[in-house]
Amino acid sequence: MIEHLRHGEIDKAWWDRQLLQCANRMWYAQSWVLDLTAPGWDALVDRSSGAIMPLTHRRKFFLKYLFQPYGTQQLGVFAPRYSKALGEAFIEAIPAIFKYCDIALNEAMQDLKVDHVELIPLDQQVLPLDRSYEELAAGYSKGARRNLRKAQDGPPVIDDVTPAEFRSLFARTTAKRFNSGRRSDHDTMEKVIEKAIAIGQGRIIGLRDRGELCAAACFMEWEGRAIFYKSAADRIGQGHMGMFRLTDHYIREFAGTGLLLDFAGSNTDSVARFNAGFGAERRVYLRLKYDRLPWRIER
Repeated sequence: MIEHLRHGEIDKAWWDRQLLQCANRMWYAQSWVLDLTAPGWDALVDRSSGAIMPLTHRRKFFLKYLFQPYGTQQLGVFAPRYSKALGEAFIEAIPAIFKYCDIALNEAMQDLKVDHVELIPLDQQVLPLDRSYEELAAGYSKGARRNLRKAQDGPPVIDDVTPAEFRSLFARTTAKRFNSGRRSDHDTMEKVIEKAIAIGQGRIIGLRDRGELCAAACFMEWEGRAIFYKSAADRIGQGHMGMFRLTDHYIREFAGTGLLLDFAGSNTDSVARFNAGFGAERRVYLRLKYDRLPWRIER
């Protein structure tokens, strides 16, 4: 039986233990990540199958709705033995109190079929780091190799970037270019990165030019998967081919480990080309939407 647990009814220690039992587990669904990105989240739980689904919600006026928290790419149903039927049962069990829904499901749920909801395919790209660096680099595009050659005399990659520095660079570069998040979202992002680094799940690498941070990339590492969480580069960093340098550095460091490098989305053409330039493979996940409101909700 699928139960709806209100936030106060969720045993966070149990939740995290259960997530680790799920074959399609993802970093985003840990209780501490949800606590920071969607305070007060609820859950659907089926104790017989061991399946769980976070319900990340907000309130507008007197109505609750489901939303995808900033900085969390995929959520949905996680289970020790996920099946299409199980996923569909969970979606059908979403409580009627949530009149509006716009969430992203994890890639295991890509074959889902549910009446009265909209399912939109989104692109995802990953690169298994299961070969030597030389073998992985042989799969780079001509453009990626050319940009790396241009950057050979650039500043060294450093790992002393603070979350506050990263947030500052991100806010004035990536966030402006892609209209990515509000100030409150950036506050949350900084807190998530701080916590991830503190517990050994996150790291930031970057480039400095004359002492100033000009390019940086944050990775979240958990259960054999490294998520390219956020990145940023200013004009100087772009001149140093910063994102090419940092991505190549990470691939070189973890080549042959079997780690899965998750580029965390590729729905922007330029981002998809960049990821593909390193040999990343396309995968699909779904965005789930429905609107049962008498008026349009502005989030």
